[in-house]
Amino acid sequence: MQAYVEIMGKSSVFLGKVCGVFYLAAIGLSLYEVGMRYLLGAPTSWTSETIMVLVATAWMLCVGAVTQQRRHITVTTMEILVGEALWNRMKKVAIVLSMIGVAGLLFMIWGPMVKVLKAPQTTGSAFDPYAPTYVKTMLVGSVALYFLQLLANLMTPAAKRPAPTGMGVE
Repeated sequence: MQAYVEIMGKSSVFLGKVCGVFYLAAIGLSLYEVGMRYLLGAPTSWTSETIMVLVATAWMLCVGAVTQQRRHITVTTMEILVGEALWNRMKKVAIVLSMIGVAGLLFMIWGPMVKVLKAPQTTGSAFDPYAPTYVKTMLVGSVALYFLQLLANLMTPAAKRPAPTGMGVE
């Protein structure tokens, strides 16, 4: 059990850090497009869609790292008001409810992914990449990663919470 939690956590964090490369590539391509369009008067037909796919990939693959590190936005008022034992139980219930929702999402997007893999879709633009096929497939993979990381979080023993730093959104 602990081995799964550690392997899943390391995998999620690794993927989250790798996503920085996708964002850097998107920034580089944006600068390239600006230069081509405004300095040389020769806009490209491929950079916008490529940037969208890079950013979408990074956003989807970061889900495991955000979940593993519990870095999503939280309102800490409840954590401060209830006792530690109750708060830990509430977190476990929230993870189980999240897993149910994520499993439902995975069930709902599986069919469209299988359909698009049988008959690949393109964007229909001048560049015409297989972006819809790629994104639908990547979405299934990232939702599965999310579910697996939620399972690892559920298996993680409750840690002592740090002393409250104040009320508000962290």
